[in-house]
Amino acid sequence: MSDDDGIDISVCVATFRRPEGLRRLLASLRREVATAGFRVEVVVVDNDADGSAAPTLAAAAAELPQLRSCREPRQGISHARNAGVAVARGTWIAFIDDDEEAEPGWLHAYWSAVQQQPADGWFGPVLPVAEGTPPRWFRSDVFFGYPDHPDGSRIGAESTRTGNALVRRALLGVAPFDPAFGLTGGGDYELFARLLDRGAVFRWCAAARTRDHLPAARLRPGWLLQRAFRGGYTWTVVDRRRQPGLGADAKRIVRAAAGLTLFLLLLPIDAARGWPAFTRRLRRICIQAGHLWVYLGRPVEPYRSGT
Repeated sequence: MSDDDGIDISVCVATFRRPEGLRRLLASLRREVATAGFRVEVVVVDNDADGSAAPTLAAAAAELPQLRSCREPRQGISHARNAGVAVARGTWIAFIDDDEEAEPGWLHAYWSAVQQQPADGWFGPVLPVAEGTPPRWFRSDVFFGYPDHPDGSRIGAESTRTGNALVRRALLGVAPFDPAFGLTGGGDYELFARLLDRGAVFRWCAAARTRDHLPAARLRPGWLLQRAFRGGYTWTVVDRRRQPGLGADAKRIVRAAAGLTLFLLLLPIDAARGWPAFTRRLRRICIQAGHLWVYLGRPVEPYRSGT
């Protein structure tokens, strides 16, 4: 199942000024490569024009000879991901973020799934891990939780992401990630939704687990609300591509406006229930506002600052 270069899986990582996270990730990948039992390479793309990841990569290369790296000076997560895909030589490409780490057996779980059931891509659980002491009101499963599915079941676009994925290389082609999403985020969702619309089959691999490390800066209401707003924005941008037309736009606007109105009316009730309920309601308000911002405002570009 390998190509002419003899690589079964290429693990692709896009990084931008996260040396500590990158070191932690590469340490977990060293273990995965050492115990794989199949042919693996690790491809890291430094999306910092200044090459800030170079010292971390140089230090890791001594213990991880399968490591390859390149620099993509054009800022934007889509450019970085495309650069990784272009360099990768594997029959399959595994994606993982630079603020994550692979749990033991991550790659083996994916490789076993590939052998057992046909699919064009596999996705696994991402477990949020708060760094330091989180606020008392904070619950990672509420604010950072992802949907779960039965092992081997087919999944839709809402459960896809590059944070933990294994995708058939032939499915991706050349530069699969749209640069239009490079600074807004959501390019992974757009790609996988597009591939699903073309007939791709994606499945869930429950044993392929990663951990997403959440720094203290993300355990704040402000960051959570910005994230919710951006999520609503990018979802609508992608949905407009999938279902274009004035009629579809009108339905989206009415639905988001109705949701925004309802959630605003419910906000005082949630405020009386306590901070967690109040924050959850505010997040839903921000999601609806993000939906509407597509029609009313300018692009939301969190990746311009690398956040």
